[in-house]
Amino acid sequence: MKDLLFGRGKLIFNWIPNNIDNILEVGCASGDYTFYYSQKCKNIIGIDPSEDLIKKAKLDYPKIDFRVGSAEDLPFGDKLFDVVILGDVLEHVNNETKSLNEIHRVLKPKGILILTAPNKGLFSFMDVDNYSWYYRKLFMIKTKKPGYENRHKHYSLKDLENLFRNRFKTLDVYRSSLLLIPFVLNLRLLIRNIFGEKIDKSIRPYSNKLIDFDFSISYGKISYCIGVKVEKI
Repeated sequence: MKDLLFGRGKLIFNWIPNNIDNILEVGCASGDYTFYYSQKCKNIIGIDPSEDLIKKAKLDYPKIDFRVGSAEDLPFGDKLFDVVILGDVLEHVNNETKSLNEIHRVLKPKGILILTAPNKGLFSFMDVDNYSWYYRKLFMIKTKKPGYENRHKHYSLKDLENLFRNRFKTLDVYRSSLLLIPFVLNLRLLIRNIFGEKIDKSIRPYSNKLIDFDFSISYGKISYCIGVKVEKI
């Protein structure tokens, strides 16, 4: 089953301990990864600020508990989850400190946070989400997509460690990919704009293989992606 995952989804899956009780995925989108992560635990909850994405997730995976919610205000009690997942989400939140405080609150003692994000690497300037952000800013266009109101942030390991200070202890770090991932994402953007969503979706199985290949190679500080596994302190 995990062979159907690629890139950050595969990394997160492999970092989740087996046979745990409760997982929370923050920023679960339409729930595709949530479904695979659910194989590792007894219970999983996915939340996302997009009502449309949560509606789709509930239709596609009716056995999983999906809810509308944000990282800054998690609708859960204290010390409930063994693992919290932030898969390319921190760069979208409005308040990083508040989000991490909330995650720290809902994690059990020594609970694990698994986080992936864009790294401050050599090709950070090729971020397709920032192209869209600059365009909207130039023409004063407002987006209805939650989490895309601000510039798409990139982080160094030091940036993340500063955010984790006094909250989490680092267990593992993985920095990977270089040019193929931003190139593929730029190519997809071009194809969507010229040929439409249908053609883009038809080539995704092939482009995902390129993403997976690039993600499998570590380039250290100049990498495009970063993943960290940390423990609550």
